[in-house]
Order: sequence, then structure tokens, then C-alpha cells
Amino acid sequence: MKRLLVLAAMALAVASCSDGDAATTTEAPATTTAATVAPATTAAAPATTTTAPTTTQAPLAERTFTGGDGVLVDVSDASRIVALNGDITEILFELGFGGNVVGIDVTTTYPEAALELPVVGFGQMLTPEGVLAFGPTLVIGDQQVGPPETIQQLRDAGVPVVILETQTTLEGVAVKIAQVAEIVDAVDAGLELSERVGGEIDEALLLAGSATASPRVAYVYARGSQTIFLFGAGMPTQAMIEGAGAIDAGAGTGVFGPAPLTPEALIAAAPEVIVLPAAGFGALGGAEALLAIPGIAETPAGQDQKFLVYDEAYFFNLGPRTGLALAEFIRDLFPDLG
Repeated sequence: MKRLLVLAAMALAVASCSDGDAATTTEAPATTTAATVAPATTAAAPATTTTAPTTTQAPLAERTFTGGDGVLVDVSDASRIVALNGDITEILFELGFGGNVVGIDVTTTYPEAALELPVVGFGQMLTPEGVLAFGPTLVIGDQQVGPPETIQQLRDAGVPVVILETQTTLEGVAVKIAQVAEIVDAVDAGLELSERVGGEIDEALLLAGSATASPRVAYVYARGSQTIFLFGAGMPTQAMIEGAGAIDAGAGTGVFGPAPLTPEALIAAAPEVIVLPAAGFGALGGAEALLAIPGIAETPAGQDQKFLVYDEAYFFNLGPRTGLALAEFIRDLFPDLG
């Protein structure tokens, strides 16, 4: 669980300076800046977000859901939902429950309509007051949220809190969608969404299968020069990298979860492509500043300035946009695929 806590802690920085969805590739002698990332942010968005119709339901037929924490939760009312993870927010909106969401945490960066909602805090550092202030009839999060004392206080206050198992694989996307749909009594809509997203993922995997190379790709999480991690095995980024037919350079050198970036680890990973979060890339100061980080310039990616930049919620939230994000990533890795 340590890696989940670290990942969640890093996500706090995400929401304060999120950028767009699309990737920006920098190849010598071009220089990438935050300004070049922003204009292409919503190429995939129109096909992926369903904010209407929203569904404001009467109390549901009471049923029991067993969360990933093993706690049985009685759910009977989904009229006022607090979503504690960005992917869960996206799923609720896609299911037509955007009008039921009354609060989000800072990891929600999409859809745009959700950004108009009040923020209850950061999912990993919740206070019961921050959540209870919105009068929720249902709270949904995953195993990254906490602290446990706050979750228990919410339950003691009579609020149903469902904690889902954190999913880090492409296969887990359908599981997550089905679970959220079951919680809000929208099983049919969940099945339809799962089929659509699953089809998009399958199409992306098929596209990746036509590539003739398997480049080494490293995901470097940067949030300023003092917060830089190399992601490895067990992270959602591994699912995206390997789903694209590439080799996860961090995982391949024994990195598990997020590990502080060192020149030695990066040089050993020898990535041919480095993927970064757009906000972090901009905070660093772009490609020139990135190359000044010890170890970056010594990698094949650094030498060729092959950097791909995405909004991290788009790249590894593993929510309803996963298939489209994966397809975009594959085309960025293999431009000849079209």
C-alpha cells in the first residue's frame, strides 16, 4: 500500500496546475513549452465525455456492497455523491450521474463540468468536516483515500462510504466501471459504458500490435526540480506503456511503484522515450530544463529529445478515456501507424 500512498501524495500537486489531454512531442531541434501543450488538449474529448443526460434519482432500493476494504456498505440513496478520485468522477459523469455529484477531490481534472463543483479536499488527507459539509448521501473512493480515521468518522456519522480496490491494469477499467455502476444502481448503463470503453481499448491494442518496434519508455513524474520520480512496476503507467507495445524501462530495471529519480537509475533504464505529466513539464521549464536534470541528457531519449507530455489524469487515471488515451499514445510512439 506504500506505493499507493506515494502516488496519491503526488496527485495533490496535479490538481493545482493541470494541463490538457493531448501529448506534445519534442524532437531535436524543437523545444516544447507548456504553451505548445495547451492548444491540442481536447482532441479526444468530444468522443469521451457524456455529461448529459444527468440523473438525479430518488432513493435507491437498499442493497449491500462489499468494498475493496472488506467493509459491507448499505447503499440506498445516490442523490448527493462525493467522489474522492478523478477516475470515479469521470465514470459517474459518463453514467449520467453528473448532476448527483456534489463534491470532488483535487484529483478530478475532467470533465470540464466537474471542475465547477466544490472541492472537499485532497483524497489522501481528508477531514470529515470537509466532506460532511456537502450533506452527502454516498461517498465513493478507492484504497488511495484516507486517512482511515476520517473514513470511519464519516461512517460513524451515518454516511455510506464505499472504498473500491485500486485498479492498475487495463482489465481493471471494466471492473471499476461495473462497480461504480452497481453502487449507483445503473448496471445497464455500466455495461454499455464498459463495452464501449473495452472496445476502444481493444482497438488500441490492435493498433499497437501492428507496430514493428518495442521502444523503451520511462514515465518520469516531475512536479518541479525537487519532486521527480521514476515510475515502475505496479503503476497504471506500466499498463499504458506495455499496452502500447513498448517496454516499461523503469519496471524493466527493477523499479516498483514510484521511486525517487537518480541519474544512475535513469541511465540504467536507458529509455528511448520519456513520458511526463504536462503540468510537471511546464513547472520544470520545458525541454531545456528537463535536459539539465542529471541523467536525462545521457539517455537515448534525452539525446534525441523524445519527450511525450500528457495530462496525467488522461494518461493514467484508467477511467472512461483509457482506450482513446492509449490509442493517442500509440500513435505518438509510432507516427507511421497514422
